[in-house]
Amino acid sequence: MNDNFNKMIKIILKNYFVKKFLSLVGAFYVYIVYVSSKKIFINKTSFDKLILENESFIYALWHDHLLLSPLTWQTKKRIDILISKHKDGDIIADLIKYHGFNSIRGSTNNPNKEKEKNTISSIRKIIKTLRGNVSIGITPDGPRGPRHKVSEGTINISRISNKKILPMALAYKKKWVLSTWDKFIIPKPFNKICIVWGDPLDTIINKIDTSVQQETLEKSLINITEIATNHIDS
Repeated sequence: MNDNFNKMIKIILKNYFVKKFLSLVGAFYVYIVYVSSKKIFINKTSFDKLILENESFIYALWHDHLLLSPLTWQTKKRIDILISKHKDGDIIADLIKYHGFNSIRGSTNNPNKEKEKNTISSIRKIIKTLRGNVSIGITPDGPRGPRHKVSEGTINISRISNKKILPMALAYKKKWVLSTWDKFIIPKPFNKICIVWGDPLDTIINKIDTSVQQETLEKSLINITEIATNHIDS
């Protein structure tokens, strides 16, 4: 039954007009969820300080938090969001476009491991964008996992571009959780939302092993996700 359902979903996602319709409905739904919900902001000063510095940075969040993440970017400063080239990524890319955000299509995974031809091209675009003083939204565990494990790609981009990484996490009182690899979260309207920002990670100042910095970012994302969840449950 599940195999047949998955095949049906794949067929549907190949249809151009269906994808456009889903992205439009999704953009409207995301807006309704955000404006109808009570919002709690924690450690927003980390975000505000980086914005005031007028320097681009990497906005890092877990892949399952992606849906509402563009609306946490409450500033006129530009940010582009890295979205995978998979068919479900087409919907997300169009969805965020309705909210005024551009996307870079591709992945930051190591091409030797993932054998993705677009990886090097994507990384070049990201670095060029960051150096052009435009921030980039990246899911360090995307596009295909492992879930809540930071890949080295995000750290390498930070080092090459000489840009800081700002972790961000969301939690919702009411939500649906999909049976995907990342347990993708869809929040419900009239909700309680908690948004938490971590402390910026400067990979240039902290010249330590990439694996150590991966662990540092990973721990930060896990920690702020737990903080957000605890505030929702309290």
